[in-house]
Amino acid sequence: MASTGPIVVPLDGSEKDARALAVAQALARLSGAPLHLVHVLDESAHGDQRHSAREDAERRLAESAASQAADAGVDAGWAVLTAEDVVDAVIRHATERDALAVVMGTRAPNVAGRLVAGSVADRVMRESPRPVVLVPPGTAYLAGNRIRFGRVLVPYDGSALAEQTLDFLLQLPHANTLEYVLLTVVAPAAGSWPLGVVPGEGASGERRTAERRLEEVAARARAHGATAIETHVVDGADPAAIIAQAVREFLVEMIAMSTRGAGGLRRLVLGSVAEAVVRASEVPVLLLTPAAHAWRSRTVRGPEDDHDG
Repeated sequence: MASTGPIVVPLDGSEKDARALAVAQALARLSGAPLHLVHVLDESAHGDQRHSAREDAERRLAESAASQAADAGVDAGWAVLTAEDVVDAVIRHATERDALAVVMGTRAPNVAGRLVAGSVADRVMRESPRPVVLVPPGTAYLAGNRIRFGRVLVPYDGSALAEQTLDFLLQLPHANTLEYVLLTVVAPAAGSWPLGVVPGEGASGERRTAERRLEEVAARARAHGATAIETHVVDGADPAAIIAQAVREFLVEMIAMSTRGAGGLRRLVLGSVAEAVVRASEVPVLLLTPAAHAWRSRTVRGPEDDHDG
């Protein structure tokens, strides 16, 4: 079963809040879940201004929550938290509320073209035991608009994690309104490839295997109520570039993909695929880590500082 908890949306008062809220609203309509807006005050950053900073944050969140109900027709609560570690506070709060997902905007990459290591979005993506939807700068056109998710791209590499990502979508209350585009990238030669690539010995045999696997996944999705499913097998050695191209070719509004865990529960190796997709994407990216796939078995209650309404 999917969570009955809210969609947690961390806000910091910057321009990226508007695109995160637009995406969170669309996910709320798809899932039937309310929004829960969160601002974390760094307790070491405000000093004597802490009280006024909290009042300002409470005012902004209350106004934003009210506008979600009035303008977007989406219920929203809010909470202002105080912590030394912003990421830890967001993750703990989302877990305590049994959140369906965490939705947040990302900042532009640094001069090296990578997500800024250690940034809030980067750390939440890596450490969260809940699904995370990242809304990159390339989605600036979404800000202030009422959007809907109609078509979603699911890169599939034959792994259990990839299937569980599709399962997460299929368990949403309005999952049958989505059109699913399943994509497998077939490597041109045998080897060890990252997410989205199915290695094989021969191009033709590899393609047939990939096509058969995708049809099996599609059949299972149809058995779960999905009515519109496309399957595509594409040859190439750069799955991130192919996924980016597929967004435009197949006109999808979201990408849903799994990451691979390595080196312990709190560390992810995103490699050249998931990280590159998030960096360059012009649509929101739903990411499920191995920890997020186990999230439904963990429920922690007792949130503080809540103002639901």
